[in-house]
Amino acid sequence: MCLGRDSLDGPHVCGLAEEVFAAIPLPCVVWPRDGRRAVLVNPAFQREFGTSRGRAGPAWLASHLAPTDEADEFLFRDRHAAPRRYRVTRQVIDVPPTAFDAVFLMPLPDASRVADEPAAAPVACLPPGVTLTRRESQVLDGIMCGKLNKVIAGELHISPKTVELHRANLMAKLRVHNAVELARAVLDMPPRMDEPATA
Repeated sequence: MCLGRDSLDGPHVCGLAEEVFAAIPLPCVVWPRDGRRAVLVNPAFQREFGTSRGRAGPAWLASHLAPTDEADEFLFRDRHAAPRRYRVTRQVIDVPPTAFDAVFLMPLPDASRVADEPAAAPVACLPPGVTLTRRESQVLDGIMCGKLNKVIAGELHISPKTVELHRANLMAKLRVHNAVELARAVLDMPPRMDEPATA
């Protein structure tokens, strides 16, 4: 991302801007006022929505966020995820010669969940003490349904590499080495007698 640079000798705020936005725990997307595509999507936005800089921007926000009766509150709807509410804050960043729009999305607590939102019914039950992110849970459900990484990626609108990353995180959290061990850990199935135990 570049938030303005007149010359090589002039001010250059790009690196600082990227570090600042990356450190913000709230999902955030930034685009030029005269542009349609995002120039920055912070890691929190990518984790929350599985959307990269190439797809995010004002059009993506307009198609996924609907206003509610509350001021500055929006409902996120996606066919692959349960509806969620966010408080949305806009900020203009003026870095001559360009101005940028930044949008911050603060997830609202579970107490304000949508009334018609169905309760999550995960395919898998986790052992005590193991917590997963929303995206890890979605990937785990896909794995437990026997879906390939590329199928899970297509359903969640993320890349197969991202699915592989979530899969690796799942295996690390559950201390397993392959999909069979993962299923056993989740379903709490003891190993069969005719199979060797893994160390």
